[in-house]
Amino acid sequence: MKLSSKLIGGIAAGTIATLAAFGATAQVNPSLVITGEDAAMNGEMNMINAATARGIAEACERMAAERDMDMAIVILDNFGNTVHQHRMDGAARYTAIYTAELKAETARLTRRPSKLRMNAVIQNPASEVREWNLGYFPNAGGLPIWAGDQIIGFVGVGGMNARPPEWSDEICAHRALEEVVGPQPALGEDMARP
Repeated sequence: MKLSSKLIGGIAAGTIATLAAFGATAQVNPSLVITGEDAAMNGEMNMINAATARGIAEACERMAAERDMDMAIVILDNFGNTVHQHRMDGAARYTAIYTAELKAETARLTRRPSKLRMNAVIQNPASEVREWNLGYFPNAGGLPIWAGDQIIGFVGVGGMNARPPEWSDEICAHRALEEVVGPQPALGEDMARP
């Protein structure tokens, strides 16, 4: 079924009116998200656009290359669809790509950094099977993408050797988000493994 632009405009206007009625004050920079008829068709006014996702990937790749490292990155929209996926030539291993996907998906499912799941397993190693059964990947490197007080997508980075607190998949993702999207919540501490 193809929706007319008049209907799409009505949907968008209705969505905006509903948000206004409930006192929604959050404004996401329109250059970061899908707008207009595309946003109305999806019923989502705060979903990361392809240009922003590509910019995040390019920033993280540049930072990894500056450290002579390789990485894979996956950026998901609010529904879990891949908006952008990229790997550097040296990260052409299955584990780099797959773990980036798992980290992004864990951030999406929990709407929190995937490191929180990792820290929970460090505190209680017996919970690791439960984490996997729930569909989580308890490893650092997945983050929600915040634009102001709205989540517009999710990022997962895999493939780099962690050197916290100086460098890790998570640090690369966080710095790329801050460069491209703007301020992000501070990263949590890395718990020491026993």
